[in-house]
Amino acid sequence: MNQSMKRKQFHITQDDERILKALAKDKGMSEAEIVREAIREYETNHVKQENPLLAMARKAKELKVDLPSDASVNHDQYLLETYENEK
Repeated sequence: MNQSMKRKQFHITQDDERILKALAKDKGMSEAEIVREAIREYETNHVKQENPLLAMARKAKELKVDLPSDASVNHDQYLLETYENEK
């Protein structure tokens, strides 16, 4: 990954600095790389992911899928009927 770097300047507590220095020393990495790695890990673990069911509902609406008004309540029955009709 050969991306250009942007300089950032921020404040951390003395405890955070102690932790950062220890992590960098233990892992044999620069403090900056520890921070970059932490940012990427935070994104992976904490960025809200879209609910797949909402994504499907949005797509169905976009495609103007014709569904019965009780589909959200009786979806299992409709799936079973569809499955049996395809046999």
